[in-house]
Amino acid sequence: MAKDVLTYLLDNQDTYVSGEYIAHKLGITRQAVSKRITQLKEQGFDIDSRTNKGYRVVSYPDVILPELIERETSFGPVVHFDTIDSTNIHARKCALDGSPERTLIVAEEQKAGRGRLGREWVSPKGGLWFSFIIRPRCNPASAPLINFVAANAVAKTVHDLYGIDVSMKWPNDIYYEDRKMCGIALLVSSDTDLIHYLVVGIGINVNNDPPQPTHTVSLKDIVSRPIDRNSLLISVLDHFKDEYAHFERGDYETLLSYSRSISNTIGRFVRVSFLGRDVVGKVRDINDQGALVLEHDGTTHVVYAGDVDFLRPL
Repeated sequence: MAKDVLTYLLDNQDTYVSGEYIAHKLGITRQAVSKRITQLKEQGFDIDSRTNKGYRVVSYPDVILPELIERETSFGPVVHFDTIDSTNIHARKCALDGSPERTLIVAEEQKAGRGRLGREWVSPKGGLWFSFIIRPRCNPASAPLINFVAANAVAKTVHDLYGIDVSMKWPNDIYYEDRKMCGIALLVSSDTDLIHYLVVGIGINVNNDPPQPTHTVSLKDIVSRPIDRNSLLISVLDHFKDEYAHFERGDYETLLSYSRSISNTIGRFVRVSFLGRDVVGKVRDINDQGALVLEHDGTTHVVYAGDVDFLRPL
């Protein structure tokens, strides 16, 4: 019930809401409203109480608020966990159970987070760990382009909110300078010509201490202040919706043009490893299918998947 009271407060965050009004809307007593307000304050919400005016949320704790996310975005239902094994795993279960497109799973902490190729992704409290379901109506061969949809969304968000310019390491890592800030992992279920569902998992180091300070970085350290994770999540989801619209229209050039502009991989000499095979060369481009185009000793290689290692500076 406290969440129901919270919904009314968040819907009227710029003004006061009377306890009588909330009680009437929820069908509970004024005393019950007061009790819920006390519970919210104990959870870290700063709620101003004024006689003859009511209640107003001044600030809220560093915790994801499903009510706020559902109100401010087109994503939902939002399922929020304090601790979970993996938001991707839970989102996949939801997809298999028939949950609707844009169902969003978000956790304060993951105990078994995984990035690309099943690698461990350390996910402590303070970061932003979330996954959501989409059901693209397209050929499964186009599914990897969703990596670029998500990467563009994160890059545009941190630029708009914090004035930060980041880069994308192909195919789906976001870097600030030479340290990783964000990872993206997709889970796809498809037949030859049909995608059943696709889970987009995004993990961003935000207010957490980075697990490997020499190789990873958190947003709070870049901007030298704590980050409002709800505002960050809302912006990423809004930008994803916009980028995904390009994908749905088949406007891959607009999508990939921005991805190329923020790439830290194009122009680099790299080794790409996949299933025990290595390809070495200088990256010339990301083609219209999202693949890397490498050139080495006069031979062109097109690589659709793999792990990139930078072999020498630009």
